[in-house]
Amino acid sequence: MNNILPLCLALLTGILLQQTTLVHAEPSVTTPSIRQRGLVSHGNVSRLAAVMAKARRGEEICVAAIGGSITAGGLQTKDPKNRYIARVADWFTRNFPKAKVRFVNAGIGGTNSLYGSMRVQRDVLSKKPDLVIVEYAVNDNHPVPMFWGSYEGVLRQILREPQQPALVQLFFMQRKGENAQEKQHMLGRHYDLPMVSFRDAWWPEIDSGRAVWETMYADVVHPNDTGHILASELLIALLNDVNAKPESSATASRADLPAPMITDLFANCRYAQGTDLKPTQNSGWTQNADHTKWESPAATDGSIEFGFVGKLLFVGYDVDEEAERLATFSIDGGKAQPLKKSPNRLPLAEDLPAGQHRVRIEFAGSQAKPGSTANVRIWAVGAAGAQE
Repeated sequence: MNNILPLCLALLTGILLQQTTLVHAEPSVTTPSIRQRGLVSHGNVSRLAAVMAKARRGEEICVAAIGGSITAGGLQTKDPKNRYIARVADWFTRNFPKAKVRFVNAGIGGTNSLYGSMRVQRDVLSKKPDLVIVEYAVNDNHPVPMFWGSYEGVLRQILREPQQPALVQLFFMQRKGENAQEKQHMLGRHYDLPMVSFRDAWWPEIDSGRAVWETMYADVVHPNDTGHILASELLIALLNDVNAKPESSATASRADLPAPMITDLFANCRYAQGTDLKPTQNSGWTQNADHTKWESPAATDGSIEFGFVGKLLFVGYDVDEEAERLATFSIDGGKAQPLKKSPNRLPLAEDLPAGQHRVRIEFAGSQAKPGSTANVRIWAVGAAGAQE
């Protein structure tokens, strides 16, 4: 009998997980013990309580999420309503029917917290959010020490906003349970933030065979509709906890922003893309039809230059394979360096003196092989360590 019971539970879990692929699927398989594991920390919930108080008064609120392709949802979710941020917004709508609820999904595939620190002001904070969910535990899971600082920069930029939005950290995982949660968790403790972990909640179920990876993930990284639904249930469990005790939650003190645990470098970033990305010098480069990228000349030589202020330079760019040997960059008139394909999600320059700088990108299109596709496309320039 003792051997049969776990097997039956495993089969039942698999069946119920398949059922949760439907919108608002019932019954939930997120048991109390799974929810308890998934709630890493309540943290200081005073900001969350303030959001709910605002919604209770019938005011407009905005909930937002920033992260990579998991947050974006992409092709992994068949119904956008199942994405975790949409379901969190729906929770506010259902629990506070007098409030007007809007949500912002600022997930972009293939991006990490370095890029997030550059664009969080433009893509999230400019929308005046009341709640921001930060999801970079998978895309920051690389041996890049800088991601400690850039992730802290995302947190600090959100927390210091005059509107004082609530912030919740969300930790997903890859196929073997790996993620960057350990480092991001330490930062969450430092800032006393609410933290929810899909990994902590569901990896024990998967690792033990009580749940099946494929029922909640579309591949080795991206949750499907079921995975997003289950993640939203963990977030909603946190929200329900806070909403159940509005008086005690609201009286928790809103602590001042503590000193940085790692660095304040990414707390002040400047970023430009699209029509805001204006070169200070241009020879032969043209904008594409929708003005989202600057493109190198097809078969002639050309250069383009951008000014920036800060200690670290980020350039968002794409380089065709044939173009890689023809493209170089230089900082402040210094030595030309190869513009490689691989580091286009990492800084182009670091440890620069504070102040104004310029980056020049040159392309020797005349040396391209006849008939080949050789092009460089620049879609963003950002800098960290900019002065206020």
